[in-house]
Amino acid sequence: MPIADHVRLSPEEARWVIAQAGRAPSIHNTQPWHFRFDGDAFTLSADTKRGLSVTDRHGRLMVISCGAALYNLQLALRQLGLTSTVTRLPDAHDPRQLARIRIAPGPQTTPADRAQFEAMLRRHTRRGDFLDRPVSPEVTIRLCQVAAAHDAVLLYVVQPGTRKTVLHLAREAERLAARDPRVGEEVEQWTPSGRRRDGVPSRAYPAQRTRDDSESLPLRDFDRGRGIGALDDSHGPTGPIAVLGTSRNAEVDWLTAGEAMQAVLVSAAEDWAFAQIDSTITEYPHLVDQLQVELRTAMRPQLLMAFGYAGSAPATPRRPVDEIADIDV
Repeated sequence: MPIADHVRLSPEEARWVIAQAGRAPSIHNTQPWHFRFDGDAFTLSADTKRGLSVTDRHGRLMVISCGAALYNLQLALRQLGLTSTVTRLPDAHDPRQLARIRIAPGPQTTPADRAQFEAMLRRHTRRGDFLDRPVSPEVTIRLCQVAAAHDAVLLYVVQPGTRKTVLHLAREAERLAARDPRVGEEVEQWTPSGRRRDGVPSRAYPAQRTRDDSESLPLRDFDRGRGIGALDDSHGPTGPIAVLGTSRNAEVDWLTAGEAMQAVLVSAAEDWAFAQIDSTITEYPHLVDQLQVELRTAMRPQLLMAFGYAGSAPATPRRPVDEIADIDV
């Protein structure tokens, strides 16, 4: 029997797919995405009202966040036995429209698809400690391959001297951010102490920064001296540090970086490895230039990541589907 070339999702199925896309990581958990489903395709747009006007004035991190949601959307579709064709930046007159995802019948869901989906459900940004267990070489190699499959580069910082310089640049970025009161106000806006469906909750960051940043990836100061953070600040050994980069630095490359980032994070979570993510260094162009020189690479760094093993952690809050989507079926 020939396979039909057209498929229609019910509103309930479309809502489920969008809910999985909404599990993606985003800068300050702003969840800056909006979906529309018209019966044949999904459209992903950036919700610019949720952008960070100080930290991310060009929208790069917003688009990276949306790229992560795009990866999740495609992974969720595969759980329904569907395949997708993605057109990135489909409307030259509307830069907020990032992707159109047309659906079609696909192959039967595989065990690998299901394992990836389960890993996506437990993936979380690590803001606390790692277990005292080195990340296996097999995992580090696989993550490089996953990034490459999504048109990105995951470059590990291996040499001690290079690692020292990269961490120095990361700490310098944190110092610059700490000295800017506008950055502090924006961080406080997205790190609430009360119940919200977005932002980084106080249980997800420590109240005091006792971490020794000299040998580890510095973590953004979400508490800002308010004393509301509830995360235990203990930490174990720092795992491999890597730079995720793209060949260029245009909007489509930011979207690609987000897809690659989430693919790497999901692949790591299959082995119960998670990542601390540092975008602060890439918020300062002169530091990015220095990072490129130090790494001797032509790629444009988009994020720093440190990997390690850990148990599960409570999920950060998520906005309901009705707030992030229009379903026109």
